[in-house]
Amino acid sequence: MAIKLVVSDFHLSRGRWLADGRRNPLEDFHQDERFREFLDFYSSGEYAQVDVELVINGDFFDPLAVIPTDLSTRAARKALEFPLEVEEEPAVLKFREIIAGHPVAFEALREFLKRGKRIRFRWGNHDVAILWPKVQALLRETLGHPARVVFELERYVFDRICIDHGHQFETLNHFDEQNIFITRSTPEGPKRIQNLPFGSFFVLGFLNRLKLERHYINQVQPFRIYLRLASLMEPWFFWRNGFRVAWFFVKMRLITHPMRFARIRKTLLLLKEALHRPSLEAEAEKLFFGPEGRDLPFDTLILGHDHQAKVRAFPGGKTYMNTGTWTPITSLDMATLGHRVLRTYALIEGVTEKGDGRARATLKVWHGRPSVTDDFS
Repeated sequence: MAIKLVVSDFHLSRGRWLADGRRNPLEDFHQDERFREFLDFYSSGEYAQVDVELVINGDFFDPLAVIPTDLSTRAARKALEFPLEVEEEPAVLKFREIIAGHPVAFEALREFLKRGKRIRFRWGNHDVAILWPKVQALLRETLGHPARVVFELERYVFDRICIDHGHQFETLNHFDEQNIFITRSTPEGPKRIQNLPFGSFFVLGFLNRLKLERHYINQVQPFRIYLRLASLMEPWFFWRNGFRVAWFFVKMRLITHPMRFARIRKTLLLLKEALHRPSLEAEAEKLFFGPEGRDLPFDTLILGHDHQAKVRAFPGGKTYMNTGTWTPITSLDMATLGHRVLRTYALIEGVTEKGDGRARATLKVWHGRPSVTDDFS
């Protein structure tokens, strides 16, 4: 028997501190020590001789948040709208910064592999750059034991369980998986780049700048309630950025951006999704009970992406599970009101080589060992 651990959405950026000693407002992950304890627990003691695989289900890295922090000039802001990180060499440089910014987390991953355990990376909409061969080579070199590091390009299905990040359910973050790499003509010659969706450009060209003003802006749930509160409590901030995001959308989809590839139908779908973002739970239900539901090779679907830890049991033994995030969340929902870091993960037990479907997944919360203090993030 073997076990699998599933985590997602850590969003490692260049670390808490910048080179000049200032705090990094774009870094969301502050759980390096807790993550080290987590991996140590599942690779020693009673788990020392157990076959353990860590499945990192997308957005573990966030190269989209590795940007110049001085955006005071128009030229610097413009550079974000035409990002260079979609090319391979700049992506490698960004991953070097991420590795340097999180020495404790990467040392924990190295020790985990050293003890004979395995790691499987599934890409997400924020870290699609791990599909570049040189980025994969860098990660294998950094982690050591390359034979025990796997990069999963498609849904990971085993024992009637499917692990996927979840961004493909949204038009905003949907990738053309048949054309992730494309060649673009430039004055300097053809360049091989990644074909990013509008959501990635929105993060790069708009959200990152907004986080420099309100670092928590991407951590508030449900976001529609935050918008209502902001319209009352911060009307200037609300209306100024409301007009800015509308202009950004028009400009990027219809006017200037060389990577826009605008299609009327997709533009209308993006507008519809902006007004009503689809729930991953509802998408899972449609998948289970839609036309293709009978032929699905799995009964349990484990996603990440929306940072909302959840388990939902459907009729017929179908289960939807979301592993949430280890980054801070500020909930405005009365049922979960407050600021918290949950550190949720899926534990899959009973995995067999035969894949006979006996494995069972449960959603867990990692509390870590007792400590006198903890960082306030």
